[in-house]
Amino acid sequence: MIVVDASVLVKVVLKEPGWDEIELDSNTATLDYALVESMNAIWKAIRRSRIAEETGKTLIAVLKLIGSGMLTFEAQNFFGRGLEIALKENITIYDALYIALAEALKAELLTADEKQYYAAKNYVEAKLLL
Repeated sequence: MIVVDASVLVKVVLKEPGWDEIELDSNTATLDYALVESMNAIWKAIRRSRIAEETGKTLIAVLKLIGSGMLTFEAQNFFGRGLEIALKENITIYDALYIALAEALKAELLTADEKQYYAAKNYVEAKLLL
């Protein structure tokens, strides 16, 4: 099992470099707000004219489909441990919660966020996508 954060989902949905090497399936876990974070990235891509609004609407459907095929956990179940990690590693609570999920599941964390990757290595196996 692997845990992915929003940066990985965004890579796949927006077809950023390396997206085609990412496998998301029923053995992939994430947090409930990863889909919201990914939606925000779609919104930004539209606002910055990287993609057309119609394309963005299509990508929303793609994101929902990807999300429905993965295991999704409620972030609130990891608040305590997430806060501990965030404070110790000086990272955002958003990033720390993914680490806490990976730790709880004894899973590898897959991220495209370098700072999160270096913090995660102190707790779980982690892989950085460039």
